[in-house]
Amino acid sequence: MGISYQVAQWLNSIGHDAVHLSNEGLHTLEDYLIVEKAIKETRTILTADMDFGQILAFTKSSLVSVIQFRLFDLSPDNLISKLDIVFDKFSDEMSIDPVIITVQENKIRLKKLPL
Repeated sequence: MGISYQVAQWLNSIGHDAVHLSNEGLHTLEDYLIVEKAIKETRTILTADMDFGQILAFTKSSLVSVIQFRLFDLSPDNLISKLDIVFDKFSDEMSIDPVIITVQENKIRLKKLPL
């Protein structure tokens, strides 16, 4: 949510199976339903909305990962460059356990779930 469809296109171009909710006509889906969809489809949620991390923390969920962007510049180019760093730095952790990754201007943090 809040992420350009171009980021999903880039993810697909490098071998990921990415979907954008707006491409499925689901851009107005409630946050908890997005989490349920991600769990059902074994997906990672990419978002500029901090609500998803809070949902996972409060429900003690450990079934889905979230990459949340706390950036001023949410342009596709900036997000893609940050995702390159995330994948390079955290791909092993992401493949083992669900995590919340918070991407800020000058810092990237990883927390294993459940919190």
